[in-house]
Amino acid sequence: MHLPSERTTQLAEVPRGVAALLAALCALALGWLGPLAYPFRLLTTTIHELSHGLAALLTGGAFLRFVVFPDGSGIAYTAGGIRWLIIPAGYVGTALVGAMLVALGRDPGRSRVALGALGAALALLTLRYGLPSVLSSQILGGLLTVAAGVGAGAALLLVAWRAGAGWSLWLLNLVAFWVGLSALGDLRSLAMAAAATGASDAHSMARLTWLPPVFWASVWALLAAAALGVALWHTWIRPRRGP
Repeated sequence: MHLPSERTTQLAEVPRGVAALLAALCALALGWLGPLAYPFRLLTTTIHELSHGLAALLTGGAFLRFVVFPDGSGIAYTAGGIRWLIIPAGYVGTALVGAMLVALGRDPGRSRVALGALGAALALLTLRYGLPSVLSSQILGGLLTVAAGVGAGAALLLVAWRAGAGWSLWLLNLVAFWVGLSALGDLRSLAMAAAATGASDAHSMARLTWLPPVFWASVWALLAAAALGVALWHTWIRPRRGP
């Protein structure tokens, strides 16, 4: 009785691994698809800016608003809080979101719940902190912010509600790998450009600590890679014990 049970468990998990692998390949391919990747680029920026704002709230500060621009960049307006935690929260927080989604991407039931929770959070947080940008001097960016955040949130909620478990698992892994890989890619670009004068998070951290921007970009990249690596190992790579 033990052998059939073990084989059944293994066979049941094959489609999950295939779905995750296909999602990872699709996430890699998105980077080469130009305009088709644009909504996903805006999703990453939205998560990045929300991570700054939530870090401000968690450290006793205020999250005023955020805005996403058509070129895929963004900015979060905060007040107070602990700056040396708020500044790195954009890149590191995005990587942690990707890692968390990877960790939830093995079980179809949890994948559906995670999609719904992510969609609801994106929509509600965008309405709360992105909508004020529509009433600012950055009205066009504010409109894009609301459209991107609420649109992505509504799409994820719709999939979680209507799609089957397999599609929910695949989409969650697609988002997870895209967000995680985007965070690493952005950090790589940041490290390469850190020597130049700029207004990046790494330069802001350098002004705060007197350590060079390339140091912080490298530290954040290592943290992001470690988070994603641990999530991948424990979710998909580590040998799993039988029942």
